[in-house]
Amino acid sequence: MSARLLTFYLARSVLVWIGLTCLLLLAVHTLIDVIREARSLSADYGAVQMLWFLLQTTPRRLYDIFPFAALIGTLLGLGALASANELVAMRAAGFDRRQLTARVLLTVMLCLALVMSMAEWLIPDLEARARAERQQARTGQLHFGGAGQFWLRDGPHIVRLGEAIWIDQEQLVFTDVLVYRLDESMRPETILTADRAWHTGAHWWLSEVRWRDVSDAGLGSQESVDLESGLTPGLFQAAVSRPRLLAMRDLYRMRAYLERSGLDTSPYDQAFWTRFFFPLNVLAMVLVALPFVFRSGRSGSQGAGLFIGVVLGLMFFVVSRLSAGMALVWPLPMWLSSLLPALLIIALSVLLMRRI
Repeated sequence: MSARLLTFYLARSVLVWIGLTCLLLLAVHTLIDVIREARSLSADYGAVQMLWFLLQTTPRRLYDIFPFAALIGTLLGLGALASANELVAMRAAGFDRRQLTARVLLTVMLCLALVMSMAEWLIPDLEARARAERQQARTGQLHFGGAGQFWLRDGPHIVRLGEAIWIDQEQLVFTDVLVYRLDESMRPETILTADRAWHTGAHWWLSEVRWRDVSDAGLGSQESVDLESGLTPGLFQAAVSRPRLLAMRDLYRMRAYLERSGLDTSPYDQAFWTRFFFPLNVLAMVLVALPFVFRSGRSGSQGAGLFIGVVLGLMFFVVSRLSAGMALVWPLPMWLSSLLPALLIIALSVLLMRRI
């Protein structure tokens, strides 16, 4: 049997098990979200709207569960081959452990290319639209416009928010803000534009404001303007996508804007480097588990080897997330804090592979 056929057979086995694991984990994740969303059902946000929201956010859930699916699916696929002594046959055909490992990792990388493409080009827009449409159905106060803009009705004001910048759980900064102040007959009487805006719960704070009076065409500018608001901050927090769900190009652009404005860039730094090293972390999870598959293939204890491999891979995932969270307080560059766990686990994987 040629090396090409063996490679195709190995890749197909791994891909099938990764796909099946994705479907199972995605079903469990979706069921949990159904239970959570069902608590918020109302006359305007009914079962149809809930199912549409869940459908639009399915790619995001797939992205979230993919590291676990890649780990478990790869081990199950290789375990099935090992239990049928097919890994031994591949070794006899000339595939050593390094060649098998390289082909397994290449297969996982093909899946990663698809998942990362979704994270860059599909998930951000779908997630933003889904959250905005859910809030529109629940409250009727929020509308998602083109180019990621939000439109809101707030008392006598119609507010258009250009981009939302996530500072922390309690604070959002909005840029490219447009406000129409309406008179009693619901016609615009004043138009305000602002470079930045904050919502404090009872007020809008606008910075670098320019205004125009519609009736007499008067123009003016102010450093700041305070507008009363009847909206709640939860309206925005539920609708605005977190940094981790944004595309890398948007994360880079937001970080540059925050840096120019003298604001804290750490939420976007953390999200950027987590996304940047996502493929490496997934490959490291799979790599650290492979020695236990090869070891179990020799000793006949496939179940124990698979279990240890899964546990070790999941432990690495937890450690990598903790390291990314602790990067804000460690005296290391954030990119190095995000990269270090993967480098350590790859070194451990190489050591374990050599000891087999």
